[in-house]
Amino acid sequence: WTQRKATRAAQKTPANHAEVCLHSFLRQSVTIRDYVIHAALRANIDQTIVVLQDAGKLTYNPRGAKQVAVLGVDEKRAFTVLVGVTATGALLPFQVIMKGKSKVSIPRPDAPMWQEASDLGFQFVWSNNDTHWSMQQTMRQYVDKILVPHFARVKRDLGLPADQECLLQLDCWSVHRSDEFRSWIKTAYPWIKLDYVLGGCT
Repeated sequence: WTQRKATRAAQKTPANHAEVCLHSFLRQSVTIRDYVIHAALRANIDQTIVVLQDAGKLTYNPRGAKQVAVLGVDEKRAFTVLVGVTATGALLPFQVIMKGKSKVSIPRPDAPMWQEASDLGFQFVWSNNDTHWSMQQTMRQYVDKILVPHFARVKRDLGLPADQECLLQLDCWSVHRSDEFRSWIKTAYPWIKLDYVLGGCT
């Protein structure tokens, strides 16, 4: 964590947050009970922004100086990392989303540490637009290339059928709760059950 200048008011926790969180817990409990979902088949995912050169507005300078230069103040370049973890504490490979419309937007295979990241299953993708935000396309890539292969490995290791139900917990971001994404999950992977963390309760 680093000290940041406030840009907007934080989302407020609902007044009935205890009740809301209890209902969320009960929904998950019923799903886990009814479908006998193993902890390794319960995943929670979220996105976070990574600024390439995070800089503060403050620095040390002689008292009375008329100009104070700080490196990186105008740095806007960033990327998004989608992180997932299971209820057993297993960290899933990261999906790194870069702004751009082709493979030249992501690191090249000869980039430092590329091979290590590749061996860990990291996925580098481009957004196909002018932002680095995760979108429908990148969410589907994450499910197809990272989440589903993890679930499949766990099912094989535990001797479970391929259509054993799994639980994916995610926040109420518009892409996550869109009809397009939910319909796609229901069609492509009907055994993935979605559970949403309500706004202000992440």
